[in-house]
Amino acid sequence: MRQLPIIESEPITNPPSTDYERGKWYKRRGYLDKALESFKEAAKSDPTDNTRSGWKEIDLSWLEYGLLSMRMRAFHKSEEAFKTVLHHAGTYAQEALNHWAALLLLQGTTDEVIYEQLLAETNRFPASHAMVGRSLYYIGAYPFASLCFANQENLNPDTCIPYVSCLIMTDQLPEAIELIDSYLHGSKNSQGEQACPRAAERNHLARIRQLCEWKWEGRAPDRFIIMSELLELARTAISLGMVSVAEELLADCSDHTDYALICFLYYEGYRGLAVSKINQLEALPLQEHGSYSMNVCFIAAESLYDQGKYDEAASLLEQLRRSYPEHTETRFGEAACYLQSALISLSSRLEEQYPSEPARKEIEQYMDSIHAALHVVESTNWHTTWSPAQRRIEGNSLTMSFLN
Repeated sequence: MRQLPIIESEPITNPPSTDYERGKWYKRRGYLDKALESFKEAAKSDPTDNTRSGWKEIDLSWLEYGLLSMRMRAFHKSEEAFKTVLHHAGTYAQEALNHWAALLLLQGTTDEVIYEQLLAETNRFPASHAMVGRSLYYIGAYPFASLCFANQENLNPDTCIPYVSCLIMTDQLPEAIELIDSYLHGSKNSQGEQACPRAAERNHLARIRQLCEWKWEGRAPDRFIIMSELLELARTAISLGMVSVAEELLADCSDHTDYALICFLYYEGYRGLAVSKINQLEALPLQEHGSYSMNVCFIAAESLYDQGKYDEAASLLEQLRRSYPEHTETRFGEAACYLQSALISLSSRLEEQYPSEPARKEIEQYMDSIHAALHVVESTNWHTTWSPAQRRIEGNSLTMSFLN
């Protein structure tokens, strides 16, 4: 018997009282026009005070309004919203700039034009180049992000690793190694004090340096290290575009590392390569226990879902749900499959010639209810998502869910 998660279905007559919360409530249920209206009302309200914290809730409303407008192809409204948050220069200025960069990319704007436009809009910020560099890094415009980072006066933890990554992505390995050494041993912060990288940051940079040396010198990676560190090196290599290095690191180790490699590839945006490796497996590891084996099966189910093979995906997700009842994404994914299948079935019935108009209206009402339920399920974020930079890896920079 199919066991779907209980989907909250409050009547539309009982939304929250505040505009911002009401907007989120409507969006969760698929009433996007009403959500947009509520976010706009919340954004136009007066701030509690004129400090950065006073604008915080207003900026959140503008961000929601901008993202939802972007989803509904109202690009001019999105741009207005993101610019407004940026000009408030508050907590969410960087996030707004990131989304604006993604919006421009979505509209087919070249990386060079995005670079020039964002710099022009942020020239009043003291850290303009660092801000624009982070946004260009977010959308995968690595050459221009490198230019921005190179023009900043000081390195700090939130720009050093993106800058190093950009250098590697643009095949500037010696420069990346030099930057890492400079940062770890001689850089200073904005107050002129010696930088003190945190342990996690230092370890991450050490891994990156090791990978750069292996690739630059053309020698085989050292595999005589503990398994946990080997996996971290492989994960880092894939995040830096060094797929062949990661494959060499994990070659001929075990099924466990094969599954890990598939997961690393998929989550970094190499979806086609990950799925092709799944197809090469003799069988899915449904009977094996471990996070990587479970994730490989879940990735296989997501792939079936994305191909519109909802019955096959539902069957696989049902098996996973029984084996991993605590994995809520599996339950919501299974529900999404059944709802999509129901929509297809009702759509085919709607295309038939019905003698009575009431029958058509009844089917349309059912479909509206299923669409609302599907919005609730999708709002749980059960499916893997990718950043604009990761979506560019396989040439899908413009891939996005839109309202038809």
